[in-house]
Amino acid sequence: MPGLVSCPGGLIVIGILTLFFVHINSEIWSNEVSDIQFGSLGSNVTLICGGVQHGSLVHWRQNGSSVRFRQPHTSSSTLVLLNTTHSMEGNYSCHNQRGVLLQTIRLRLGYPPGYLGVSCQVPNHFKIQCSWTQRVTTYLPTKYIASYSMNDERPQPCEQELIDVNKCTISNPEFWKPKYLVNITEVNPLGSNSTITFVDLAKTLKPDAPDAVTCVEVNGKPTQLLVQWDLPKSWPANPAAFPLKFEVQYRPVGSNLWSKLETEITGAMIMDALVGHLHHIRVRAQDAFINHSQWSEWSQVVQARPWSDPSLNTEETTEEFYESPIFPSTFPVKATEKSPDSSFDENGSMSLLIALGLFAAVMVAVVSAITILLWVRNRRRDNVTKQELTSMVKMKSLPI
Repeated sequence: MPGLVSCPGGLIVIGILTLFFVHINSEIWSNEVSDIQFGSLGSNVTLICGGVQHGSLVHWRQNGSSVRFRQPHTSSSTLVLLNTTHSMEGNYSCHNQRGVLLQTIRLRLGYPPGYLGVSCQVPNHFKIQCSWTQRVTTYLPTKYIASYSMNDERPQPCEQELIDVNKCTISNPEFWKPKYLVNITEVNPLGSNSTITFVDLAKTLKPDAPDAVTCVEVNGKPTQLLVQWDLPKSWPANPAAFPLKFEVQYRPVGSNLWSKLETEITGAMIMDALVGHLHHIRVRAQDAFINHSQWSEWSQVVQARPWSDPSLNTEETTEEFYESPIFPSTFPVKATEKSPDSSFDENGSMSLLIALGLFAAVMVAVVSAITILLWVRNRRRDNVTKQELTSMVKMKSLPI
């Protein structure tokens, strides 16, 4: 059986495969990255072709194409990029006059680290959790070094589960040393920068919201609701050593005003629920010993309706609830639009005020006119009296 090499068709196939392999190999070589160089966006970046004899001419390419942007007055083995932008990133290669690849440089552009936005939470007495975000996007590979110190003591590492995750944990903090300094240092190829955050444990202590809040009716009690909940999952299970206090808020659906009650156990009885109406209930928690600590966020709102007599017609009660207001002075309902009646009342009140104003103006004018007339009359009477007296004096002075 003749071999593949002895067959003309086989020789053609081998030739095609050889050319294809050489093409693939050259592509791999041309895209191979031997060096990585980092530069700052907006600055001038100089690339140097290594392994070139002084004075030798080289040809630069970016991602396989001739470089379009370069400093005209540059040495043969260097490439100067002015006012760099993201479009100038990529793989740069330098070649000799025969086109032989001399070196490949991968250029990455970005910014040096800036200050971080750091936030620390104290969900219980045994843990401080800090997280951070970049305020300056660097576009470069970055790692973070997290540490903390107390009262000018030596820094200790803040535990990071993963080096590229922007979170760290301080376990078992000392509450009798309540002032912690947390230092997060951002490092990238262009430099490093540290952000220091002050943490006051007592003021930052903020439990998570209570879990599994439920509310049920009390059989035979039309104004009572029983609310129960669990401690936050992140809080120690021993309530005697680390007690919490709770605030329960409740209101009828449609009301803007919350009623509240406080307790130090994981349950409470609402005694003044509105008969026959659906209520919203929510709960939050705070450390019972540290009064200036923070309240937790509110739990999810739950709904419940007090017990009602099954013999009553529920549908009629519901219709009456929506047709007439429920104690507007106690539970005001927020109106989204003004009703026609309220507009009519406002217009009527405005007309009444205008009429009263006109009436008052007329009365003032009448009183003023009467006053002026009386003054003129009195003035004339005084003149007549003076004339009569003058005439009498003249008559007495005449000889008889």
